[in-house]
Amino acid sequence: MRAIFTVTLLLRYRTLFTSFIQEEDNKRLSITVFCKSLYVFLFLKIFFLWPVLPTVLRYLPYELRSPFHYLIFAPIKLAQYELNVFLGLMLLLLLIALIVRVNYFTSALIFWLSFSLSRVAFPIANGSDNVLNLFLFFAIFLSVTPAFKSEVLCTTQHIISNFTFLFCRIQLSLIYVLSGFDKLTSHPWRTGDAVYSIVNLDYFINPRLIIPFNGAVYIVLAWAIIVFELGFPFLIWFKRVRVYALATGIVFHIGIIFVLSLPDFGLVMLLMYSLFIPFRSKDELS
Repeated sequence: MRAIFTVTLLLRYRTLFTSFIQEEDNKRLSITVFCKSLYVFLFLKIFFLWPVLPTVLRYLPYELRSPFHYLIFAPIKLAQYELNVFLGLMLLLLLIALIVRVNYFTSALIFWLSFSLSRVAFPIANGSDNVLNLFLFFAIFLSVTPAFKSEVLCTTQHIISNFTFLFCRIQLSLIYVLSGFDKLTSHPWRTGDAVYSIVNLDYFINPRLIIPFNGAVYIVLAWAIIVFELGFPFLIWFKRVRVYALATGIVFHIGIIFVLSLPDFGLVMLLMYSLFIPFRSKDELS
């Protein structure tokens, strides 16, 4: 009986996987919302980084010499006007990408320039830059525009896009699993010392907040974070509890935004949740 149950379960999930990969249109709106939310985030990031980047350039571990070397990731010495041109072109490209359909050309160029920007902003970069660039890279393969004229190639485009969409979901889950497992195997996290250290770092904690916690609260918070990061990536796959998992994650990351000095990380992780929101177009609802 156990063997029959196992085979039945495997066949069921194989059928679900096949249908998910081969469906052509039911994820187009979800992919559009996901990709363009990343573009909006990058646009805002550039807008707020622009005034401080000239100062940041002084602390780079390498020298910058020509704006064209961005395209080959070579060290360069960037003048102020060159930096302004580079950032201005990035903003213009993002505006165009927000207007037109998600396509291979703009997706690839945005990823390339975002990666280059991360190198320039290296002294003030954090985990949000890594997450953003990772999913901007995946966004290239989420595109199905321009479409091939051949029916076989067009179908292949949709299969690659759907598989990448599924892989993005898996990658988001892995981010939580690895972070939770790392905390679980860390003695400071298990004892609450890590939370105590975080809330007592002047450059990390929100200076407007005063958190007079005791040792027991630190332990409870630490284990709550561990349980959330290990439980979320599994619960998110079940439709019955997905809403509750997403709501818990939203509260968690809003806490990061307001309690810690990491608003960009909290925001980019919230944008990742659009991967699990079943957006439907008017045609799909009819």
